[in-house]
Amino acid sequence: MCIALFCPFTQGPTRGNITSVQRIARHLQLNGNQVDLIPLDAPDRSLCLQRLIAAPPDLLHAFHAFHAGPITRSMAHTLGVPYLITLTGSDLFDPALRDHPETLLALNDATSITCFDHLVAELATQTFPRIAGKLVVIPQGVEPFAVPVAAERTTDRFCILLPAALRPVKGIDYAITHLAPLAAERPELRLWIAGGSLDDTYTEAIERQAAGLPWVKLLGEIPHQEMGALYAVADLVLNSSQFEGGMANALLEAMAMAKPVLARDVPGNRSLIHHGRTGWLYRDGSDLCNQTRQLMDDPALRDTVARQARQHVLTQYSPQQEADLLIRLYHSLLPAPSSGGAK
Repeated sequence: MCIALFCPFTQGPTRGNITSVQRIARHLQLNGNQVDLIPLDAPDRSLCLQRLIAAPPDLLHAFHAFHAGPITRSMAHTLGVPYLITLTGSDLFDPALRDHPETLLALNDATSITCFDHLVAELATQTFPRIAGKLVVIPQGVEPFAVPVAAERTTDRFCILLPAALRPVKGIDYAITHLAPLAAERPELRLWIAGGSLDDTYTEAIERQAAGLPWVKLLGEIPHQEMGALYAVADLVLNSSQFEGGMANALLEAMAMAKPVLARDVPGNRSLIHHGRTGWLYRDGSDLCNQTRQLMDDPALRDTVARQARQHVLTQYSPQQEADLLIRLYHSLLPAPSSGGAK
């Protein structure tokens, strides 16, 4: 089977969409499928589309209803093949993208829609009632990092790692603001923010906010393959996103690395983290501060829950299962093969 994956983001700072598409493409190929990755942000995008016309794939798969859905819909009509869309986050939670006429057209015409978890699926069907009969939940997979042997954790500081590209939806300013009182109380606290800039105005605001705060460190863009070393030295991994379209890759990766996670209580995080068993959810800024304090004081609890989280994600969110479910869905969307009988 030949599948074309339409990826809106392949260049610039790492983001979840890029990580997901690359992982899915790799495991589809490992299962014997031919995969053509169409980078919609690349200068040679038109050449990639011409290549599809010259050798049409069996179906098209778009990752984002607004950024990839319309062009995928157009190409599917041109090629006469089915297409599906994966909802990835802002196409459901950002009103400007969610309510755009092109988003609605792409979703309504798609042969199938996928999302990463059941809570997001409920929101999606409430928002887009016409997709209810074709919406399929396919949980994300996760691949643990190989950790360098030299990676060491220090005992004189408590490092909170916040892996997030710098853009408003990630709530980095919120995390700094609400952890500041705890940082004043506990001088060992450190907040490391790992991610490149996706919004210049927001990045400048974060840089101003972090200036003069010795406990906050902006690490900038970290190549994805090097993130394992950062997870290894972190004491706690934080998510402060205003919304998540499903299971955040950074949380899955941290849990797979047996790192304790503390995440904002939003649907995408709520479906992944079982509070007190595989991680912790916080409701507001005060809750974030209080729970962080409690976790700093209880390393045994952190380690116990982190081990449970690792076991949970490695058994429930394997990339092979993700690929198997996608392949099964792809086959269900293709026309039945001709019997070859006499006419």
